[in-house]
Amino acid sequence: MNVKILAISALLLTFCSGCWANQGHVRRLLETKQCQGCNLVGANLREQVLGGANLRGSNLDRVDLTLSNLFYADLNAASLVKARIRGADLRAANLKGAKLNNADLSSADLSSADLRNADLRGASLENADLSNANLLNAQLDGAFLKGANLANAQIEGAVGLVVENLPPDRQPQQ
Repeated sequence: MNVKILAISALLLTFCSGCWANQGHVRRLLETKQCQGCNLVGANLREQVLGGANLRGSNLDRVDLTLSNLFYADLNAASLVKARIRGADLRAANLKGAKLNNADLSSADLSSADLRNADLRGASLENADLSNANLLNAQLDGAFLKGANLANAQIEGAVGLVVENLPPDRQPQQ
């Protein structure tokens, strides 16, 4: 009996998107765009308009923000580990100190974003726009940057940033 319960629980957790997210927090975010310190783990926020949202210190691990608008959103010290953020608009977003380990930011617009002290280890930034972004002291070990636009990005102190394979027009200015 206990083995059967464990097996069913494991199966539900495997296929349950957003099961860990606090649904009250999800509603508050969608209604007010204010959700500091919220638990949004695994939530489906795909294609949502969250421009200017306050998500400081929130847990957004494994969240789906694909194609969402997060223009000027405050994600300071938020956790977005393994989040799907493909094609999202994060222009001028505050991601200072955010944990973006193994996040998929492919084709995301991070132009003028504040990524100071962000942890981007293992993140996919393929074809992302990081022009004018601030990557001061960001952790980039193992980040995939193929086709990323780093024009005028501030990269002083960035750890693990490998740029030698970027074409000349995409080289960051130091």
